Amino acid sequence: MFSYSQLAQSLHVRGIESFFQNPEMLVISNQNPAFPNSNSFWVTKKGEEWFIGTWLPAIYKVADEKQLGEICEAVFKSSPTAIYSMAPELAARLNLHRLSNSEMKERGF
Repeated sequence: MFSYSQLAQSLHVRGIESFFQNPEMLVISNQNPAFPNSNSFWVTKKGEEWFIGTWLPAIYKVADEKQLGEICEAVFKSSPTAIYSMAPELAARLNLHRLSNSEMKERGF
């Protein structure tokens, strides 16, 4: 089971930095603070589930927590600027489920 600090360390080893926007939101970005011209997205954990969030916002449920570091790396490398939504092909390849508006509301996003 990943913690935020373990995820941050896993990404740091891959040359990807992160910072906390708040105690439950880890922003993945090599620039702090993150700006629209900087590559960024965020992750959060609710209960036992991890989610990747983009700035639209679009929220994606991570199916395999064991692959969280690799998934975040792939998302980060998918764009040179802030990520507002993920290409459907990338989400499918990474086995990420985009939440509907009602699912986001149910989970408190």
